[in-house]
Amino acid sequence: MAFAVLFLCLITGGSLRAQTQSSTLPDYVDEPDSAHIVLIVLSEIWADVREISGEVVKYNLKLYPEKELVSTRVSMPFLSNLPVLYVHSFANKADAMAYYRRLYKPKPDFMQMNIVESVWVLSKGNLNTLLLEGSVKRYEPFFKEHYLSQ
Repeated sequence: MAFAVLFLCLITGGSLRAQTQSSTLPDYVDEPDSAHIVLIVLSEIWADVREISGEVVKYNLKLYPEKELVSTRVSMPFLSNLPVLYVHSFANKADAMAYYRRLYKPKPDFMQMNIVESVWVLSKGNLNTLLLEGSVKRYEPFFKEHYLSQ
């Protein structure tokens, strides 16, 4: 997991901060104008990672050729035993949420039949906090309030 945290912090431009046991993690912050990413968590039961990863790339090229979206497989064991698809770079929250909504209506093939377990939209700053925390437990209510309710 340390490699995944380091890798993602490097590509998001963040920094790793040593956390002592007595320190607290930063709060998640609503950053609508900052760069965002989308994490696609695949079902460990149904998903063929290589195949679905290719389908996401095709989907992005077909529907978003002007955005030059990049999809990378990263290890995030606190989300899944399978690699997680990390889709970037969205200019802001609105762009990332438009992509998110389009994944659910109308659903592309890779979003059907429970192949995808969950999809998360995060600012790059919040991604750093998520990686330091190693859990979506605190992020989930933040996501519901600041992304899904708007």
